[in-house]
Order: sequence, then C-alpha cells, then structure tokens
Amino acid sequence: MLRMMLIKKYVNTSDIQSTIGHSSVVYLKEAFVMIVLLFVLYVIFALLNHTSPAPYWQWIFGGIWLVLFIKWMVDFLNLYLDCLILSKDTVTLFLREGRLEYKTEIFSWNKINTISSSQNGVWDKIWGKGDIVIKLEFWTDFPFSDVSNPKKQVAKLIMLKEQFLTRQKQVIEKDLADDNQRFNVLVEAMSEVVKEYMDKSRSE
Repeated sequence: MLRMMLIKKYVNTSDIQSTIGHSSVVYLKEAFVMIVLLFVLYVIFALLNHTSPAPYWQWIFGGIWLVLFIKWMVDFLNLYLDCLILSKDTVTLFLREGRLEYKTEIFSWNKINTISSSQNGVWDKIWGKGDIVIKLEFWTDFPFSDVSNPKKQVAKLIMLKEQFLTRQKQVIEKDLADDNQRFNVLVEAMSEVVKEYMDKSRSE
C-alpha cells in the first residue's frame, strides 16, 4: 500500500499490524470543493477574456490554477498520510502537517484506558464515518477524526489491546514460574547442604 511505503520513511515501526486512515468521503469533499473553485475561476476568466481580451489573462489564471492544484495535492497528501499505526506493542498517531512537517504520538497498549467512537450528526451516519477517541492515563484525549466504520475500527483497536495484555500476562506468568523453579532448586540445594552437614556432624 502506498500509505505504508510513505509512512515507513517517517516512523520506525517494523511490526505494523494495520493502519487506520480518514474516510474516502473526506477526499471526495476536498476534490469537490477544488473542482467548484476551478470552475468559478474558469467562468471569471472566460468573462474577462470576452469583455477585455488580453494574452496576460491566460498567464494570470493559469498561474492561479497551478497554485491551487499544488495546494490541493499537498492537502490531499497530508490527509492521506494522517493515520493511526497499529503494532503489536504500540499505537502511533501520525499527523503530517505541510510538506516537511509531521508529528507522532506513540502510546503503549497498557497505557490506554478507553477507546471510544462517536458520530456527529446525521451526515456522519449516512456516510458511515465518525471519530475515534483514545483516552490515556490521567484522561488525556487523543482524537482521530473522520474514519470509516468507527465502531469496527474501535473493535480492532480493542482486540489488539487485549492480545497485548494476554501476551504480557503470559510473560509475567512465565517469569513467575521460572522464579518458582529457581527457588525450588535453591531450596533443594540448601537442603542437600544442610543434610550433608548434619550427617558429617553425626559421624564426628
């Protein structure tokens, strides 16, 4: 996936399980706004070129269209790369801001208190999109807006968290079992030493 290839340039996560990005509705909305804006500019250009024809109108409006298209491409890329990166041990909130700026927030699964979703109004329900809110310790909120099927995405997050906690529990139980085994070996060794000492004392 293109998003995964681009994200790996910014985020050093080798065990990515999944990514959650914005809903496609967000991209369609941005594209529609840009098309309307370009159409309005074309109408203005056609009127000006008809009432007072001049060769520089083409250069002026061509430059405006080019700038708007480049801005739209940058905005589209920023939206496309915004995502939650889910790995076995962590969740990474990746937000790209501008061409060169980006920020990441990384949280371990065991630091997450609650994961919830919400849909704001009728349009969110019609388009099947909504927001995800991750609450950490001390009730710090990390929202991620406009995702497809928010309840399904929350279920995926909760499943990965439970898998992490299960693995953590197994590691703790294994460590305790190893500690118990080492303690039993130590007790047996001490018992042997005490027995040998007692036998030696009796023989003397």
